[in-house]
Amino acid sequence: MAPAPRFSAEEQERLIICAAIKAIEESSLLDFSMSAIAKLAGLSMGSVYKFVQCKEDVLIALATRMYKERQSVFKKVLALPLTTPERIIATSLLDFSKVHMYSFDNQLESIVNTEAMMKRCSERWLTQMRACGEQCQTMFQQFLQTAADSGELTSGSRDIEEINLGTWSLSVGYFQTVRLHKNLQSDYDVSANDSTEESTLVLAPNDLHINTMARLVNSYDWRNKISNDDIVNVCKHLIDVGLR
Repeated sequence: MAPAPRFSAEEQERLIICAAIKAIEESSLLDFSMSAIAKLAGLSMGSVYKFVQCKEDVLIALATRMYKERQSVFKKVLALPLTTPERIIATSLLDFSKVHMYSFDNQLESIVNTEAMMKRCSERWLTQMRACGEQCQTMFQQFLQTAADSGELTSGSRDIEEINLGTWSLSVGYFQTVRLHKNLQSDYDVSANDSTEESTLVLAPNDLHINTMARLVNSYDWRNKISNDDIVNVCKHLIDVGLR
């Protein structure tokens, strides 16, 4: 009879994930090695390869965990006692430094969403990451449908898909949008991350991108449009729940 393994499958997964995070922090998202993960996890290479088959799998696995955490944060935001337009704006006013999983969140997101990465990773991990994204989209779709059913979105279901697509690209991708803005340093509250030299961005209530989001949201038929005072109120609610 073969001896029982030292760790269960769940324990091995946890060890590998923790080791992967440390290996990346000690090198980079591009330079870490599978052997470093095995050494840090205290596992054989064979055990590691049962969980992840390549470096791309490691990154996709880490990204999937990150997206699941963000999904839980968005659930908290969508449950706030605010109007639907206010809750949409709230997703762009989050301080992600308070909810990030890794010191390299932003870099990881940029890498995993490339065609090259998706072609090289295994189907198992790609399926899991895509499923996580679909769940998040469905959550927002249902959120908007509730607004339509209640009459808060007075146009009914007609504009749901358009609102979902437009606001999703701004709220979830605002970090990337901010980095492309030519006046980045002067327009945002920036604090350095010593371990990665990345910046943590917190958008002000009157920020250009928040104004753009408000204009987009208000272009649809809501019972109550969002005002500048409403945006300030959203920030207060986020502070109260520790998300800003």
